[in-house]
Amino acid sequence: METLQPKKSSVSVKSVKLVQLNFIQKDNPINLESMGIGLGFNASYSKLDDDNTIRFDLGIQLKLFQEDDNKNKIDLGIMQFHLAGIFYFKDGIDKKLFINLMSILYSYLRPIAAQISVMAKLPPLDLPILNFSEINPDDIKEK
Repeated sequence: METLQPKKSSVSVKSVKLVQLNFIQKDNPINLESMGIGLGFNASYSKLDDDNTIRFDLGIQLKLFQEDDNKNKIDLGIMQFHLAGIFYFKDGIDKKLFINLMSILYSYLRPIAAQISVMAKLPPLDLPILNFSEINPDDIKEK
């Protein structure tokens, strides 16, 4: 049986940086084993001087919470992240690949969130793997 080689990607990562991080701890956890995470995000992009290069921005907000014995929700804190990546497209900007760019930036965020939570004396946040495939790339707007 012959193994097929995957096609080379038409986009490459030039740089990734954490632009902003905010962490507000509101309350102390009752039980360190039962923390919940609410997750929201937004994305945008801007073209750079080169017609094939963009800056792609991903904002992620995590709401940390847990329930007390009476099932009342207790807000533990909020983490806000803003990541920016510079991406080069070999054959012109292809918005269909924006979903991949979101996944790339999110993968950089996962260990950062875990480390910040440990530094705050919370259990390490193991952010779930997200499937961005249901997002319409045309909804990601240019700044």
